[in-house]
Amino acid sequence: MFARLRLQRLADSLSSRYVVVEREILHRSPIVLTPYAVGELIDAAALETAIAGWFSSAGLARADVDTGAVILTGHALATRNARQLANLFADKGGAFVCATAGHALEAALAAHGSGSVARSRREHTTILHVDVGGGTTKIARIDDGVIVATTAVGVGARSRAAGRDPAERKRIADELAEVIVAATRGATVPVDLQLLEVLPRAAASPERITFSGGVSEYLAGRERSDYGDLGRELADAIEARRGEFQAPLEVVADGIRATVIGASQFAVQVSGSTIGIGARLPLRNIPVVPLGGAAVQGSGPIALAVKWQGEPEYARIRALAERIAAATDRRPLIVAIDGDIAATLATVLREEMHFEGDLLTLDGLELGDLDYIDVGEPIPPSGVVPVVVKSLVFLGES
Repeated sequence: MFARLRLQRLADSLSSRYVVVEREILHRSPIVLTPYAVGELIDAAALETAIAGWFSSAGLARADVDTGAVILTGHALATRNARQLANLFADKGGAFVCATAGHALEAALAAHGSGSVARSRREHTTILHVDVGGGTTKIARIDDGVIVATTAVGVGARSRAAGRDPAERKRIADELAEVIVAATRGATVPVDLQLLEVLPRAAASPERITFSGGVSEYLAGRERSDYGDLGRELADAIEARRGEFQAPLEVVADGIRATVIGASQFAVQVSGSTIGIGARLPLRNIPVVPLGGAAVQGSGPIALAVKWQGEPEYARIRALAERIAAATDRRPLIVAIDGDIAATLATVLREEMHFEGDLLTLDGLELGDLDYIDVGEPIPPSGVVPVVVKSLVFLGES
């Protein structure tokens, strides 16, 4: 999906922070199955050809793309060449394109992209959003527009091999649907299927349960084709269990595209324009550690997340610079601040603290409990840089 974004500078307190205020969808590619070469290896050549065709159909060149995301989810994420493919398409996809993966982040993106978060905020209700894909089901609990919990189970249209016998296919689909119902209730499921922590039990049931993902297209009656998986049967099994869920079920309008829409809307932040750039960009897969939190020893780049309140007084900025200089010797060092002092902080670190090595100070960023960030090249004419907060969980990594 290609979109044009419009950025606007915040007017309050002479802030240098920019926010995305408008998104215009330029092109949506067709939905295609992930191509596999042999066994569990994704066919990189076939996928690259398909992506080139989508750029052509949109009338865009790769140089026209300033920022974006490559999202690896579910079964594709578990393939042996997932990381290599992510890096390949991130490098070739534009001036700055990141690779994003991780079950918790996928659950959040689907909840946003489906419209369930906005609806919960608008109606002041609790919504449980369920995204059923090919290999995984991601669930997010939303209270008054805030995602308060997520979980994921290894259940989807392709999560088990299905034979040709209709009775056997129905039996497998029934078992998978039972796992999904249990997961939405916060009940235990087989340990090999529990991908994230069990959904915490809540005092009250949600007002509604919304569905997205490929299987939701069958639930809505928008898809009738057979793709050699259990999509149709799993949808039928979920439909037959409507009464076992804690609230009425609703399928969202953009079911199969919810995650990618969520990525285009909510994965990217932009820095302020008064920042300090002393490192080559882009930088990718940088671990985030709160200043004063966990140990930051080791080697390689790191991002320190800094909370800032109050006025930008020199003494306070100097004290912060001293803490940062003493915190770590890892390089490049990114300092991500939620306030508006990045340029001044960079000057103090360089000229007064004699900081050596690659340094990037960014302001106007609100980093939560996700694991990594990507930092893109400055976008003219404002000079802001795109920052993507993400989690990365590739096969064989913790």
